[in-house]
Amino acid sequence: ALLSSVGVKSSTELSSKKFDVLMNEFERLGFRTTSASWSKSKRSLKRKRKGNNLPQSKKQLMKKLEAIVLDMNLSWAYVDSIAKSRFKVDTVQWLEVGDLYKLVQMMVIHQKRQSLKQKQKERQNELANLPKERKNYAGSTK
Repeated sequence: ALLSSVGVKSSTELSSKKFDVLMNEFERLGFRTTSASWSKSKRSLKRKRKGNNLPQSKKQLMKKLEAIVLDMNLSWAYVDSIAKSRFKVDTVQWLEVGDLYKLVQMMVIHQKRQSLKQKQKERQNELANLPKERKNYAGSTK
């Protein structure tokens, strides 16, 4: 019943925003969290993925992947869905080192493309705000 109040059928479909709404509803009903990591002040999109028992080679790749996820404000569910569609594994932590490396490469490329799109959009906005005389400055004589 609570999951349907945020428009999902399963907790695996929760985005970070919907999770926060759901947790606020739990708190409104009297539920109190005891974990400091889930307290209201620390709840955000930037949650860490537990990786304490991973081998060193995977830990380094997971740190890189975590940095990309945080930089792009993505959820781990998004990255897990990529792992599931590309490598048929339910969660990123279960990937073999080679597949995890490929996933990190994919995310780096995605990050660069999104950064370029953002820069192009900013540049278009700058050009749109220039006076009309300056817009045709690139060699035309209007």
